[in-house]
Amino acid sequence: MLGWGLPFPSGAIDGEIEALLAEAGALREEEGGYRSTLRVSRLAGTLFLHSALGSREPGKVFLGPDSYRFAEFLRVELTGKAAARKVVEIGAGAGVGGVVAARLGGAELVQLGDVNECALRLARINAAHAGVTAAAVRSDGLSDLDPDADLVVANPPFIAASGLTHSDGGDRHGTAIALRWADEAMSRLPPGGRLLLYTGAPMVEGTDILLAGLRRHARERACRLGYRELDPDIFASELRREVYADVERIAAVGAVVEKL
Repeated sequence: MLGWGLPFPSGAIDGEIEALLAEAGALREEEGGYRSTLRVSRLAGTLFLHSALGSREPGKVFLGPDSYRFAEFLRVELTGKAAARKVVEIGAGAGVGGVVAARLGGAELVQLGDVNECALRLARINAAHAGVTAAAVRSDGLSDLDPDADLVVANPPFIAASGLTHSDGGDRHGTAIALRWADEAMSRLPPGGRLLLYTGAPMVEGTDILLAGLRRHARERACRLGYRELDPDIFASELRREVYADVERIAAVGAVVEKL
C-alpha cells in the first residue's frame, strides 16, 4: 500500500494506521476501498515519505533515482570532511539532501527550503523521523534561507519544458534553475563555505552547457569549482521530445563549489 500505491479495502491494514492516514488526508477513496496518496522509500538507512506514483494531488513531492544518486554524491563528498555548522538545502522536496548531510556531519542548524507547502510538510516529518532537528522554510531559492550557511546542498530540477514544478529546470535546455541556485549560493557563501549540487547536464554538440555556466559564475564569484559526471546517460527517453532535438545526452553530474 505504501510501497507500490496499490488500492486496498478498508480493514486490510491495522485500524489505527488506517485511521491516522485518513486523519492526515493521505487516503483517496476508490471503488471498493482506498489508495494512499503517500509512498514510503528507504534511502540512506532511513524512511522518507513522498508522493505516491501517479499521484494526482497538487504539489507532488518527488523522490526517485536522482534522489539516490544525490544522497550517494553527498556521502562521498562529506565523509571524512570537517562538519558544517549550518546546512541549507534549496528545493528540498522530501528533504533528502538536508537530512543526509546533517546525519553525516551533525550540523547545529539545518534549513530545508522549498516553494511547495506539501514538500515542506513532508520534509519536516522526514527530518523528525531521521532524528534531525530542521526548520522547513518556504523559500524560492535561497531568498528566505540563512545567509550564513557554510554548506548548501541542492538537487535542482533539470528536465526541459516538463511543465511540472518538481522536474522543470527552466530555459531552453532545463539548466536555468540549477544555474540560478548555484549563483545565489556562490554569492552568499562565506570563505571556505561549500555548495554541493547534483543535477542533470545536457550535452549539445559535445559541450556541457551547464558546466560552461557554472564556470562563468565561479569566476565572477571568486569560487573554486570541481565537477564530474556521475552517470553519462540518464533519462534517455526525454531525448525523443522535440525540445531535445539538439541534445545528444543528459548526464548526471555533481558540482563541488568552494568560496575562496
